[in-house]
Amino acid sequence: MVDRSGLSERSFKRRFSAATGYTPVEYVQALRIEEAKQMLETEDMAIEDISAAVGYEDPTFFRRLFKRRAGVTPAQYRQRNRLRSLPR
Repeated sequence: MVDRSGLSERSFKRRFSAATGYTPVEYVQALRIEEAKQMLETEDMAIEDISAAVGYEDPTFFRRLFKRRAGVTPAQYRQRNRLRSLPR
């Protein structure tokens, strides 16, 4: 992204953060976690497979990052959101 912007790395990071409220790394992580949430709600894939599908090779790192960003583990997120979608 830095190369495409034509800015120095420092300027790019500063402008990106000002425009989005995220650093570039935080933004990519947020996108990946949101994709993982959708997959946890709709897919029966193993969490390790979801981790790989959204770009994380290390499932342990993915679980820690997911919990830090979502406040719950991927398994807890799946359980809570699957329960909401069941007919009453």
